[in-house]
Amino acid sequence: MILTVLVVLVVLLDVLRLRSRASKLRVLAPGVSEHSLLTATGVHPEGSWETDADLVDLVPRDLPTVAALDLLGAFDPGKYRDDQWARGISASQAVLVRDKYVEEVNPDDPTEFVAYVRRVKDHVHAQVDIAVAPGLKAGPYDLGYRAATLRRLGKRPSLWIAGSVIGYATVIGALLTNWQWGLVALAAYWAHPILVFAGTPLQPRDLWVPRILRTPYLWFKTSGGKKSTAERRQAEHLKEATPWYEQNRDRNFHEAPRDNCPSCGSTDLRRWVTATDLVQRKPGTFTMDRCVRCGHVWQNPRLTEEGLGFYYRDFYDGLGETSAEAVFSGKTDPYYGRARMVEPFTKPERWLDVGSGHAHFCLGAKEVLPQTTFDGLDQGAAIEDAARLGRIENSYRGSFKDFAGELKGRYDVISMHHYLEHVRDPWEELDIAADVLPEGGYLLIELPDPEWRLGRLFGQYWMPWFQPQHQHMMPIGNLEHALADRGLTTVATERAKAHLCNDFTLALLLWLGDKAPRTPAPWRPEKVRLRRTRSFLVWSLGIPAFFVALALDQTVNRFLAARTGNGNAYRLLAQKASAEQA
Repeated sequence: MILTVLVVLVVLLDVLRLRSRASKLRVLAPGVSEHSLLTATGVHPEGSWETDADLVDLVPRDLPTVAALDLLGAFDPGKYRDDQWARGISASQAVLVRDKYVEEVNPDDPTEFVAYVRRVKDHVHAQVDIAVAPGLKAGPYDLGYRAATLRRLGKRPSLWIAGSVIGYATVIGALLTNWQWGLVALAAYWAHPILVFAGTPLQPRDLWVPRILRTPYLWFKTSGGKKSTAERRQAEHLKEATPWYEQNRDRNFHEAPRDNCPSCGSTDLRRWVTATDLVQRKPGTFTMDRCVRCGHVWQNPRLTEEGLGFYYRDFYDGLGETSAEAVFSGKTDPYYGRARMVEPFTKPERWLDVGSGHAHFCLGAKEVLPQTTFDGLDQGAAIEDAARLGRIENSYRGSFKDFAGELKGRYDVISMHHYLEHVRDPWEELDIAADVLPEGGYLLIELPDPEWRLGRLFGQYWMPWFQPQHQHMMPIGNLEHALADRGLTTVATERAKAHLCNDFTLALLLWLGDKAPRTPAPWRPEKVRLRRTRSFLVWSLGIPAFFVALALDQTVNRFLAARTGNGNAYRLLAQKASAEQA
């Protein structure tokens, strides 16, 4: 009976969530539009529709059940149009779009429609919507692309399969332990899609296919399948990059270790963290030492310039660009918090964000400070895309040092958010910032806090250690002294407010990712036997652990931050003294 109650409860909660979303889908009115119509192969629209959006993704009423459930699971129709942080989504059937945003889309690949809509929605001034189009009949649904579509939506197919298997096994377990109650669990499981779509704008054409029969077939199709167009391009990129990685992957990219602290010069050092590359799994072992006297933590021995190039390649740009974009667009509260920290002290006219990446911070800060002009500086190509998309006014691609002379005295505020930990010499960057700022200007810095107690507890699985990219982790007191030495006075700090309650969850994610075998890559060419099976088992066992980790983050983690007043990050705002004050 317990298993039956569990099944019914989970089904009802999911039905309420998805049904609420399905009910919010708008239905387009028929009419004449000047928009262009892009369709997938096999989709033949009957009629036309009008819209005031720049792009509207058209959803057929009879979209197949699996596709419709995947679609609703990926976004909230009630918030989608007006939420600039909601990532673009597509039913991969047809799109109405203004001519200025028209691109060629592969009509045979459903993931290309998702990528295309996402590119348009990333434009700050583009209005993008999704709606049901009466008269539009769904084309053939190729389950061979389902795994690729899930990946494009930012989901792990193996994790979906693991969760589905657990749910299915729970229903079977309910039947075997008590068949009368088990039939109730089976009925709830079978009725799930019917309850989701009944009375909503969506009426999938295969709604009545028994879920208990369809689901095992879905596991089979989702466990393999076709590569998307983007994945094939990535494979070609990897093939081209293979000789370079083969030439470099066994090199020692470390400098000689130093025997004194780069911050205070003390020789009283302790080994603090030993780690591997847990994200890309590139070869190498990395160590971080801590100065007993001042608490500074740094990579020792540190990577050479060539080494940083090796480990940064295909992370924020190239192969890793899509993943990086998804990560930085996911959690928006810190962007607002940073901007609000400055509000009581100044209403800046011009703001420069150093290490801006895709400029997500500038996009969020613009909501808090709409009169401020935001510019961004970064070494990656993403900063140029950010300007093209309207997230910033001007982009500077290169190092802060390269542009220091050009930028001097032009900005009321300069910010460095999770930037200093990446650079080889953070004190030089502070010198440049102090020189570029005008008198009375403000410098806003956010950094991971190496004094956070969970960092030591979790070792290499504490995400902010982030080896091999993070070079220096500065305690807040050290940063205050360094700024004071450069004529900047600290006017505000935030520690608990900068904290994100995600340490347990991210540590578990890194741990599971470390145990689950990965697809071979040029820097890890070894082929793992039974890779998919082993990955499935790891993530299956990990699903219950995620619920525990989430609970610990909302209880233990939150309690520690509230009690200590500290967190896994801190913010510091400093003002440059005027000539009279100096």
